Amino acid sequence: MSQSHLPVPVPLNDIPSSIAELLDEEERWEFSILELEAATHKRPLSYLGLKIFSAFGVCEFLNCTEATLRSWLQVIEANYHASNSYHNSTHAADVLHATAYFLRKDRVKGSLDQLDEVAALLAATVHDVDHPGRTNSFLCNAGSDLAILYNDTAVLESHHAALAFQLTVRDSKCNIFKNMEWTQFRTLRQAIIDMVLATEMTRHFEHVNKFVNSINKPMSSEGSDCEGQASIRNSPENRLLIKRMLIKCADVANPCRPLELCIEWAGRISEEYFAQTDEEKRQGLPVVMPVFDRNTCSIPKSQISFIDYFITDMFDAWDAFASLPGLMEHLAENYKYWKNLDEMRCKSLRPPPPPCPS
Repeated sequence: MSQSHLPVPVPLNDIPSSIAELLDEEERWEFSILELEAATHKRPLSYLGLKIFSAFGVCEFLNCTEATLRSWLQVIEANYHASNSYHNSTHAADVLHATAYFLRKDRVKGSLDQLDEVAALLAATVHDVDHPGRTNSFLCNAGSDLAILYNDTAVLESHHAALAFQLTVRDSKCNIFKNMEWTQFRTLRQAIIDMVLATEMTRHFEHVNKFVNSINKPMSSEGSDCEGQASIRNSPENRLLIKRMLIKCADVANPCRPLELCIEWAGRISEEYFAQTDEEKRQGLPVVMPVFDRNTCSIPKSQISFIDYFITDMFDAWDAFASLPGLMEHLAENYKYWKNLDEMRCKSLRPPPPPCPS
């Protein structure tokens, strides 16, 4: 879409009341990004971004105007693919929402400075920009231009980070960094790149283990007073680990959302993976995720495996640090939901309707 046809998000004080009312709920974990998606005609990122960035003083920190920030959000959102069922600007807005929620938690807030916060919010916003709806393995197997450019290494994550900066500095109207002092910009840029690259799943266990060993274990050891705990958290190396863990958890928080949101996201990611498997078969490429064959897949089984393999340990560790009892309750409830479906041998997102009385 050419930029001129994009609906322009209006300044915060001119937002339509239906959207403003939804945004009033933005600080709650139960906030429904899908309602915002519908109300904004699939432009949730620009509106939510304005609201959250204003709450965190991002314009003041970057020394840029709200108009510049608005143009930037619009350009970034325009470079997400609305045709992707999962990796679109609603997912980016969802990750931004979770990131802001985590940044407001006392222990997270007490560990990071404002540059870290701004880096996290910007990284969440851009972390999947221009995602093609296919995985790194697919791009490497298909010999795509991006895979060749990035030597088959963290292909998508490298692309998201690089493109985010290209789009930003290309036009002064949306260059949110143009008034920053150079050394501060370099530090911010480094932090954003590091967080976007941390969303690549091949290093998932390495990131989680480092966080547990460097932060959780020393903090829970006997006799560690508040001051000692703060010094553990606030070293530059450990702030790096906290920011990586924060964006990783925000990126895959779907199983910790209220059940209805969890079910909808499970349907969306499954559809994207089915489409990839279909294309791999059509093109004679290796099928990277054979369980995501739309004719045979059990969505409950795939969700159970994902939670068991990636989610439980990571969120246990993040909860021990940030204290997120509500999320852990949702996770337990959602896990039980998928388990029940699986025990009924149901392969779909929802249980079959009860049989009609004859």
